[in-house]
Amino acid sequence: MNMWEAVRWDLRYKCCDWTVKADPDAVLLPDRMRGALSHKMSWLNFVATCKGTLYGAVEAIQTKALDKYFWNEAQCRNMPWQSWGEDVWISRCLMSLGVYSAFDGAFVGDNLCNGANCGNGYSSGFHPFKDPNAWMQCYNQAVR
Repeated sequence: MNMWEAVRWDLRYKCCDWTVKADPDAVLLPDRMRGALSHKMSWLNFVATCKGTLYGAVEAIQTKALDKYFWNEAQCRNMPWQSWGEDVWISRCLMSLGVYSAFDGAFVGDNLCNGANCGNGYSSGFHPFKDPNAWMQCYNQAVR
């Protein structure tokens, strides 16, 4: 929750159509991400990446959806969030506010969900690559 509060007060999220939160061990490819997200602009949404839910390694939330959250934050803070991870909390919060989940199982290749084939040519990100050499190897394979 505190991370989203920092995003709110920083205001840079307003300059773009999407805000992407990523774990440091995630490999991101902004050009692919831009293309994938451009097809999801017609309705208020966030991207669900793993088994139909938003998965914490890479979270993409539309600016209008973040605004809706910020206007209704108190409602979400009253949810029983203590036993949830941040990704579960923000996705349930957004859905309770009428924000849609747009499933894209290829948006992020994640070894903790559907596998991370860095050379697949279409995913926008890959996770987890905690070792710097493994991270660079995945990145290099992805951009070939």
